Amino acid sequence: MAPAVKTPHVKARVKPNQIKSNFLFLGKFFRHGITIASVWPSSKSLCKATIKEVDFAKARVIVELGAGTGPITDMVISKLQPHTRFIAIERDADFAKILRERFSGLSNVEIVHADVRDLEKILRARGIKEVDCFLSGLPTPTLPEPVRMSMLACVRKYLSAHGVYSNITEVPYIYLKYYRSVFKDVDFQFVAKNLPPGGVYHCRTMR
Repeated sequence: MAPAVKTPHVKARVKPNQIKSNFLFLGKFFRHGITIASVWPSSKSLCKATIKEVDFAKARVIVELGAGTGPITDMVISKLQPHTRFIAIERDADFAKILRERFSGLSNVEIVHADVRDLEKILRARGIKEVDCFLSGLPTPTLPEPVRMSMLACVRKYLSAHGVYSNITEVPYIYLKYYRSVFKDVDFQFVAKNLPPGGVYHCRTMR
């Protein structure tokens, strides 16, 4: 696991070469298929839907899984409060490099280059006892079973009693039954303004 980056609390973010980043994302999708959840970075509409259930006034810890090139990361940071710790995890080295270049200057933001199978190790190493919100850009239902089970076991252990697990999708409604088999309370929000049209599963209270 590559070392995490911590930076001082300054509201400054470097704008990337967005076109280059987008086509890098597309290339990764064609090379790696379903291990990359999307053919294109999330639209602003999908990002807004993803963070809709986050209570930024109260959240102490927010964790993003599969941050990609950072569209959701960027929106979270734009609303982040000084009392909230935000950890964005990305396993792809190229994407992690983009994230580090973009999101410098924030002491309460950490970019971690790692695999989600190591999620518990990541949280434990940072002394985190509870997470208010997990934001996932991963194709959770189609992850390899050992990775998926390890990740969800960690979510079960760390998600706060009133916390939310919000997972984007680009195959609307297809996995609604799956998420309802894992969580007691699942709300799906359809997002038409995305490429392709997608949505977000907002999930609470694991079974």
